[in-house]
This record gives sequence, C-alpha cells and structure tokens, in this order.
Amino acid sequence: MLRHSASSGADGETKDADRPLTREGRALAKSVATRVDDAGWTPDLTLCSNSRRSKETLEIMRDEVNEAFGTKGRVMYLGSLYHYASLDGVMRQHLSECVVKQTTAGDGADGEEGDVVECEIVTDARTIMAVGHNKGMEEAASEYCGRDVRLQVATAALLERARGEGDTWASAMADAGSWTLVAVATPEGIIQI
Repeated sequence: MLRHSASSGADGETKDADRPLTREGRALAKSVATRVDDAGWTPDLTLCSNSRRSKETLEIMRDEVNEAFGTKGRVMYLGSLYHYASLDGVMRQHLSECVVKQTTAGDGADGEEGDVVECEIVTDARTIMAVGHNKGMEEAASEYCGRDVRLQVATAALLERARGEGDTWASAMADAGSWTLVAVATPEGIIQI
C-alpha cells in the first residue's frame, strides 16, 4: 500500500485529480523508491490511481529503480482508486475486487470510466502494489491487518499474509484482519514492525 508523494495544493483552477507533484514530492518519490527497492518489495502487479500525482509518483519510482515498479502490461491505472479513497468504509472492498479481477484468469480487465485498461491478467502475482490516496489507503491497510496504519505522503506499508494450501487472491483479499503489517517504508528508511 503506497500513498502518492507530496503534491501542489488546490489553486482553484486545477482539478484535484490533476494536481502535480511538487519538487519536494518528486524527491520524496525517488527516496521511497530506493527504500522499497532495497527492501525487495518489487510488485508483480501494480494498481494505481489515475490521478496525476499518483501516476507521477509511480513514474518517478520506476525511473529511479530501473523500471522495477511498473513492468509493461502489469500496471493498471484506475479512476476508481481516486474516487473510492474519499468514501467511508469502501476502499478495502473495492481494492479487493480489483486485485481479484486482475489476478484471476478469464475475468478480463473491463475497467470503469476513467480507467486505463492495458494491464494483462497476472495470475502468477505474489506481490501487488496499490498506489493511491488517503483516507482510503490508510483505512484499507488498517482493515487488512486489524491495526492502525498511518501513511504520510510517499510512504508504503508492506502487508503480508501466510499462504495456505489452495489459497487464491480471492480468499486472501476476503480475509480482512488476517494480514500482518511487516514494515513501513518512508523516504528516510524502513521501519520494521
């Protein structure tokens, strides 16, 4: 779970979804990319909000660590991750549905309005990164692991779940509260939990 990096404030002329990263935000994205890459948190599939600040965060991270984040065909930009982030109590369920759809053969990537659907179905995904916004990202991470998770800008939380025999992404994502918060990556370093 990754919260986008620092972006410009609302100026009355720019739509919220179109706000770019600041100079500081670009530097923070580079730093957190290095921390996450050094820790080996390379995703097999990335689900990213289609807001400008989320896309820029992912692009900067990819450029910083030689495309480790965002392998072609394994990134999906979703307008819904932007919209659902502001709604109370729905982000975890929506994110779970997105993960299942993108990891289950035959389901296809239909997408919703505002989605950029060029992502293949990734049935072999073991690590998935979600890039988005608060309050939804914190809320979803907290629900998955059953404890309070705080995500400042350019901060990632690594959640793990033991894999049982016959486990699928559908069963894993439906099993809220069974995930473990392992560590948090900030631009300054990794905090083991």
